[in-house]
Amino acid sequence: MRAKEAYKVWHNSIINLKRIDRYTIGASIDDIFLSLLELIFRGCFAHDRFEKLSVVSQAVAKSDLLKFFLQIAWEHKVIDHKKYGELIILLD
Repeated sequence: MRAKEAYKVWHNSIINLKRIDRYTIGASIDDIFLSLLELIFRGCFAHDRFEKLSVVSQAVAKSDLLKFFLQIAWEHKVIDHKKYGELIILLD
């Protein structure tokens, strides 16, 4: 699961963020990552097609939101270009 690998990369790098960034945008990105992973897990075990479709739709929206927040973090130099590129590739 590539989202899980992306979270590992993110989790290992969050400690290197400045304190203010870690507890603002870093915390938001972390929360979105965890919500995405939860939705993916729920989607894997959804029983009927409609439930699965609903959960997958929510996961796609959460993934897009995560990419948006990562882009903001990159634009404000919270994360470097290399880390941003690595995360975006894993999330595609």
